Amino acid sequence: MPRTDDSAAYAGNWRAVLAFDAVLGVVTSLAGLVIALAVSAVVGILVVAVGAAYTALVGARARRWARLRREAGL
Repeated sequence: MPRTDDSAAYAGNWRAVLAFDAVLGVVTSLAGLVIALAVSAVVGILVVAVGAAYTALVGARARRWARLRREAGL
């Protein structure tokens, strides 16, 4: 079952977790661009939008994790 809490914010590799998530969102957006150019503009734009939204959510999670770490004195 996937983890739904913020316990990874307290891990030593929290920045690596966020970096991997951000790369995942950017790669999804790039894949959407390729799909838009090669196959279907509509499907490609939807995939780009999903990747961009995911990347934005990673940014929000980064701010939340930084706040949690600061409050915990880490």
